[in-house]
Amino acid sequence: MQPLKNLIYKLVKKIKSKVINNLVKFFVKYKFYNLLSILFFINLKKIKHTEAKEKIKFRIIVLAKSGGVEDLVSSQKKYNKNILYLNGSREFIFNIYLKVFNINNADEVKYLSEKEIEEAKDKYQKVLIKFLQNLKKFCKYDAFIGFNYEYEAEEDLHIACNKLNIAFLVIYKESVLTELENKYRAHTLKKKKDKFAGYKLAMYSEHAKNIHIKSNFIKKKNIKVVGCSRLSESFSFKKIKPKNQILYYVIENYRGLPNRFVDIFGKGIFKDLKEYKTYNPNLNWKILHTKTLRALKKFAENNPDVSIIFKIKTGQSTKYKEYSSLPKNIKLQYYGAGHRLIKDSKIIIGWNTTALLEGIAANRFILLPYFHKKNRRSRDDKELKLNLSNDSYAYSENDLYKKLEFFMKKKYKINKTNNNLFSLKYYLGNSDNKSDLRLDKFIRNNMIMRN
Repeated sequence: MQPLKNLIYKLVKKIKSKVINNLVKFFVKYKFYNLLSILFFINLKKIKHTEAKEKIKFRIIVLAKSGGVEDLVSSQKKYNKNILYLNGSREFIFNIYLKVFNINNADEVKYLSEKEIEEAKDKYQKVLIKFLQNLKKFCKYDAFIGFNYEYEAEEDLHIACNKLNIAFLVIYKESVLTELENKYRAHTLKKKKDKFAGYKLAMYSEHAKNIHIKSNFIKKKNIKVVGCSRLSESFSFKKIKPKNQILYYVIENYRGLPNRFVDIFGKGIFKDLKEYKTYNPNLNWKILHTKTLRALKKFAENNPDVSIIFKIKTGQSTKYKEYSSLPKNIKLQYYGAGHRLIKDSKIIIGWNTTALLEGIAANRFILLPYFHKKNRRSRDDKELKLNLSNDSYAYSENDLYKKLEFFMKKKYKINKTNNNLFSLKYYLGNSDNKSDLRLDKFIRNNMIMRN
C-alpha cells in the first residue's frame, strides 16, 4: 500500500509542478506580474525545524537547495529568535528566466548572440524588479537567502534585489574541492564578466574565501567565513557507539578532477591555464571503485553479520551489472541525506567527498582506497588533503580487506579521537563545532542592507 501512496504522491507533485511552470510562463508572456507574485506567494511554505522562539519580526525567503538548507536548519533550530523562514521555489525563478530568454533549457543560451543575451538580461532584470515589488504587497519579506552564485537565473535576481535595497545573502557550500579543482575555479572566477552581485556571501573556509577575493570576484568586506553548520549533526554522533556496519560512498568517476569545469565553461576559457596543458578528459577513478567493490563483496560474503551500505549519489547510475549479484548484507541507498547513514556506521569508505569529512567529525574509522600509490606522502593536487594516519589508507584490494577486518575488530571508544581534525578546519571551517552560531550571527547582521 505504501509504494502505491508514494507513487501517487510523486505523480501529483509532478503534475502540480508542470501546471505551476506553465502558469509562470503564461503570466510572464502577458505581463501579469501581479498574478505572478500571487502564485509565488501562495506556494511559499514554512521551513520545518526553524520555528522562531519569539514573536516574528522578520521574514526571509529561502531558495532551498539540499545541503545548504540543512546548514540553515542546523543553525536556526538552535538560535532562531524571531525570523520566519519561507521556502521559495528555485524552479519558479528559473521558469521566469526561460520565458524571458525564450529558451527551453539553460544550454540554449550559448546559441544566442551577445547582443541577444544583453537585451534578454536587461528585460529579465526589469521583470524580476516588478515581480519583487508586487510580491511585497502580499508578503512583507525582508531578505532572500540562496546557496549558489553560479546559476544564471539567480545572478540577475541578486542584481534586482540590490536595486530594490533587498538583502540577498548567499550561503555557499561548494568549498570541498581538490587543489586542482580550485585552480580551475579561480581561473573561471577571474574570467567571469559578472562579479558577485548579492549583498553578502558566507563561505565555509578561509581557504575558499581567499580564492574568491584574489580572483577579484568579490570585495573582502562582502564575504564572511562561517563554516559548515550541518557538521554539528555529525559531531553529535561521536557519543553514539556505531553498529557493525560499513558505509561506502560509491566513488564518482571524476570527483576531484576538473572535468565538470571544462564541461560547463568549455575548453577555450582554459587555454591560458598552466594546468590545462596536462588535462586528460579520460582520466577517472573507475578502477578505484571497481577494486573497492570487489573487496567489499568478498568481505560481505565472509562476514554475513556485517551490514554494508553503498550510498550512491543522485545522478550516478545504479544499472551497472556490478550491482546485479551482491550478497544479501550489501544494500544500495540512492536517496536521502548521506550523512545520516554515518550514525550507525563504524567504517566510512570514500574518495574526494565531503562525506569523509562528516565521517571524521563523527569520529568514525575512515578508509581510503589508495590503490594507485605505494604511500600517502607524495603530494597530489587531485586529492583532498585529509592528513589521516597510515591505517586509513589501503594500498591494494588485499590491504583494504585486512584493514576492514582490523577496524571491525577494533573497539570503538567514545572519548578517544580517532582522526586528525585538520581537514574540518581547512575545508569546512568547523573543527570547533560553532558554525551554527556563526551562521546565525551572519544572517542577523546582514538581513537588512546597509549602504
